[in-house]
Amino acid sequence: MTVIRATEQPLTLENKPAWCQIPRAGFFRMPKDGGEHDLHYHDANELYLVTGGKAKLLIAGQGHYVMAGDIVCIEAGDEHDILEIYEDEDFSLFWLYEPGATRFGHLHRTPESGRPHPVPAKPLPADFPA
Repeated sequence: MTVIRATEQPLTLENKPAWCQIPRAGFFRMPKDGGEHDLHYHDANELYLVTGGKAKLLIAGQGHYVMAGDIVCIEAGDEHDILEIYEDEDFSLFWLYEPGATRFGHLHRTPESGRPHPVPAKPLPADFPA
């Protein structure tokens, strides 16, 4: 058995067990008062398991509200980003790439999309799902 403490370091090709098919996985947290993020994509499908907070994500040009307990499925090549976070709680998620990635990390279609932008903390919108 191998334990990867994802809050300290991601699972990578270098530290994962040989039998593990997941090439990369990790933990992401944005403080409740907001932060920065960038528009990016990956060579492989990516999954998010939202573990805390609420947010609005941009995936393939469409906005999506997410909250703790949601699984977000992002297809390889789809650009995605965090637009806003809500409530008085850090936004956090566990992410993983499915097998197939040839490059790792945030990939950008333009230099502008690679520049971090502010992600504001806002009050919960009235149309946020109950």
